[in-house]
Amino acid sequence: MDNTKILAIETSFDETAVAIMSGRKLISNVLSSSVDLHKKWGGVVPSIARKAHLDNIEYVYKEALQRGGLEIEDIDYIAVTYGPGLAIALEVGLQFAQNLAYDNDKPLIPINHMEGHLLSPFALNSNGKSVLPDGKDIKDFFPAMALLVSGNHTELVYADKIGDYAVIGETLDDAAGEAFDKVARMLNFGYPGGPVINHVVKKYRSENKNWKSTIGEFALPVPMKDSGDLNFSYSGLKTACMYKIKELRESGINDSEWAWKFCNEYIDVVLQSLEIKLEAALKKYPDVRSVIIGGGVMSNEIIVRGIGRLSRSMDRDFLIPEKKLRTDNAGMIGVAAYFQVAGGESGLCDRDVFSLDRVPNLRLGDEVF
Repeated sequence: MDNTKILAIETSFDETAVAIMSGRKLISNVLSSSVDLHKKWGGVVPSIARKAHLDNIEYVYKEALQRGGLEIEDIDYIAVTYGPGLAIALEVGLQFAQNLAYDNDKPLIPINHMEGHLLSPFALNSNGKSVLPDGKDIKDFFPAMALLVSGNHTELVYADKIGDYAVIGETLDDAAGEAFDKVARMLNFGYPGGPVINHVVKKYRSENKNWKSTIGEFALPVPMKDSGDLNFSYSGLKTACMYKIKELRESGINDSEWAWKFCNEYIDVVLQSLEIKLEAALKKYPDVRSVIIGGGVMSNEIIVRGIGRLSRSMDRDFLIPEKKLRTDNAGMIGVAAYFQVAGGESGLCDRDVFSLDRVPNLRLGDEVF
């Protein structure tokens, strides 16, 4: 298994990505983003995303092989995301993978995009290095609690072991990443909003060493704080931000005088909402040995540090993937495929590869293949 070559394809949203694994080792990870094409619209336009995937996938595929120093004949398995995601984006990667597998007589491994996020900390980098604490086997981190936070998902997943998952909490409306983008748009920060808000807050905190949390100054609510369950919701926070920003502007105060403090409070409120649910989940599931994080919002260092502090304070290992594996990428799809093959999955072969269909609303634990 350590030398098994897997070529993985990811097109669930706006990133066209192809990676090559040698066992758990990521030897090539190529990505083409269409984010610049969507900026003028303030969000991802499905038809534009699909065209970008069609335009880029052949090049990204060839570049991944070249960087890996391999030919398609050297590949043992093809892996592809079949859900969840944007239907017409998933379709591009899926059809490319199906044709590639069939034409080259390679088994096809269907991968749940969210499982890729969950397992991304277990990838080895190109030097064979791991982010895992020394002295432990992978099985020592399970059962695990995964907190997966992205533009389209905010969920808590109880992972009894690799391949055995139960979603125990999820967003009831907007995901945290989507809310970041919408609030940034209200502030005229552009798209994508998460990185800009993060930059504003980091800059403020670095310039003000004695900064304090501003929670309460703008009366932003901590979402689902007292709901008594493990679910998330960010539509109410988004609406509260809209009214507060409108109020501040109508008062005549210039944005530059309050926007940085507003962003500071916004991040603290989102972090607190995640911490409340994670702490409750860890108390409910005392057998959990580690906390795994993943998803694009986990590129936010402030949120990562907060979740890390909470996890360690509750005596759990804290597993965080390399930064390039937190956002959508094909490396995470490759490592998920590696574990499926290691567990005995043989993949779809011959014409059976065309039986695989996209599942835009696929959830962890509901896999159909």
